[in-house]
Amino acid sequence: MSAAEAEHLEEIPQGSPRDALAEPAFRRIYAASFVSNIGRWMQFAALGVLGQKLTGSPQFLGQLVFAQLIPMAFLSLIGGSLADSMSKRTLLTVTQVWQMVSTFVLAALLIDDAINTDLLLAIVFITGLGQGLYAPVFGSTLPTLVRRQNLSAAVSLNSVQVNGARVIGPAIGGFLVSQFGFALVFFINGMSYLFVIGAVLLTTFPAATATSRSVKDRILGGFTIARRAPQVGRPLIIMSSFAFLCLPFIGQLPGIAEDRLGIDSDSTTYGLFYAAFGVGALLGALLVGTVLLRAPKPLVARLTLGLFAVSLAWFSTIREIELAYFAVFLVGLFYFALPTTLNTIWQQHVDDSIRGRVSALWVLAFGGTVPVTNLLAGNVVEAIGLQPVLLFGALAAALLGLVVRIPTGDVVGEEILLAPVR
Repeated sequence: MSAAEAEHLEEIPQGSPRDALAEPAFRRIYAASFVSNIGRWMQFAALGVLGQKLTGSPQFLGQLVFAQLIPMAFLSLIGGSLADSMSKRTLLTVTQVWQMVSTFVLAALLIDDAINTDLLLAIVFITGLGQGLYAPVFGSTLPTLVRRQNLSAAVSLNSVQVNGARVIGPAIGGFLVSQFGFALVFFINGMSYLFVIGAVLLTTFPAATATSRSVKDRILGGFTIARRAPQVGRPLIIMSSFAFLCLPFIGQLPGIAEDRLGIDSDSTTYGLFYAAFGVGALLGALLVGTVLLRAPKPLVARLTLGLFAVSLAWFSTIREIELAYFAVFLVGLFYFALPTTLNTIWQQHVDDSIRGRVSALWVLAFGGTVPVTNLLAGNVVEAIGLQPVLLFGALAAALLGLVVRIPTGDVVGEEILLAPVR
């Protein structure tokens, strides 16, 4: 896309969330994804509690997050390449069926009380293989279902539904685990995949527009784009750094609840604690897409990094559940305002021909980094305790907030892959 065309797009008024939801294809996929994500967050919260009950080990909790998310690290590039060159309907359907089947297998094993730590890690890893391909395909598909002036609102709305599910899912999951055990939670999650499968089969998606023929450009082209277009690459670098340095606390929430707050991790109270975190994340995403819709996104990113640092440092000192609800709410709010902002920035600077490959890097920056840092953090927590790890994350966020700079630039497409190397 030329600079003149990019400038013209900048002059078009940014659409509101209502404008994005007025587009039928987006609304259909969005609603189905919301239902499915409720099931997914039910399972995510329940997995942490199951791991805590099986072992009581921070190290195993880190291994569980690693097994769940590490497939994104080595499959996201392939998923992004496929998203730019294959039928999105086929890709989305196959990856959802894959996850649905493996989730039903886990539910069946729990019914028979045939689960152990090794088997749990294996099934979680197998499920993650499907998510590793699905995430970059879905992330690059949703923005193509709206007009470009509604793109920012669509990205924010997607974050809102993910975090709305983060609120509802753990609350429901915590109640169901405490009343009926783990198997029902996983069975309900398995059923939730049917909503996305049905919505995908009813939707017409834009055809793939990538023209790159070399394997290198198809799989690794995202790195070239990020390197040559700092308005695309810098948000990815910031997200990778933030995820690696600041987010080990995510996998340790069950341990924080039990060891520091005295909350039984399979209780309804823990579900509410996790839901408070999700409410904050929901509000953070919502603010980026509404109140802060027209605010300079680089400034929003710097402010949220600083405020996240303060809230995480405070959270690390708390041992009373009443204060912990509010502190974890603030952590969630500033934590998810940042990726929503960064995601909006790079999405606004790419066209549809390369969106899948850059989306793969986004998944790698977020989902591929969190499992590695949680695996390492589990060992560190066992050695020196939780508070030093949390305080280190707060300090890293503060430093990122001080040094981060995100440049502006044109909207780029596949032509950047053909540009001469400087």
